[in-house]
Amino acid sequence: MPNRPRKHDRKIEEAARKRYERLVRQWEDIRRLYLAGADLRHICRRLGISARTVYRYKDLEEPPPRRAYKRKKSVLDAYVPYLLGRWGEGCRNGKRLYREIRERGYQNSEETCARFIAQLRRAEARGKPPSSVPRARKGSVAGLSPTSKNVAALFVRRPEKLTEEQKEYLGRLCDADRALADAHRLTQDFAKMVRDLESEKLDGWIQEAEVCNAPALRNFAAGLKKDLAAVKAGLTETWSNGPVEGFVNKLKLLKRQGYGRAGFDLLRARMLAA
Repeated sequence: MPNRPRKHDRKIEEAARKRYERLVRQWEDIRRLYLAGADLRHICRRLGISARTVYRYKDLEEPPPRRAYKRKKSVLDAYVPYLLGRWGEGCRNGKRLYREIRERGYQNSEETCARFIAQLRRAEARGKPPSSVPRARKGSVAGLSPTSKNVAALFVRRPEKLTEEQKEYLGRLCDADRALADAHRLTQDFAKMVRDLESEKLDGWIQEAEVCNAPALRNFAAGLKKDLAAVKAGLTETWSNGPVEGFVNKLKLLKRQGYGRAGFDLLRARMLAA
């Protein structure tokens, strides 16, 4: 008999269904007005939507397909089998279990592990099997099937901060695809060049990136050449415009707090007072 969906997943599925129903109604209104001869501006004003949305749906003869809900990967997915095994052996010490998975490469917070252990205790008190416990979803993990975002984070992370599992995964990834191997190597070289202010290596890096197998890095190198002097300055000087950007951000915050009604004199007074 198949497992019943978890309550959390049912709520997400119900919310997704309602959003899709609103989308279908919006598509029907756009098509009705468009086929009646209404122009773009009239449809936008009538429905209170953007022109981009109208362009997206006006020519669709059928409503857009609904995206299937997929449960997000958990930070504990790679370690749940071990935790469940230790739980089955009788270990109920949350801190001890946290230390054990840390030794096996877990790098996320203790709170996430503690929440999962607490769920195991509640399930046990209710007489439910440990497999009924939902995964903790906070954070991200480079587990068995990382997302593109996770892989990108691994590409820029310092080698000494990678776990053995992550190093092994990156090795398999680079062996399987030449473009990814070039992207990983050049990304690491560029990050080191930025950290150590090695501007003398920039020209050689750009030449190598222009002929690599990774299209994204070729485009990135072409963009660097458009403002090469500024990039070299950023890799040479120890100072930056960070403090200036901080003051600009503070000024924008004060300006927004005035809801667009604050004049120059008031903004000046508030900025100096802040």
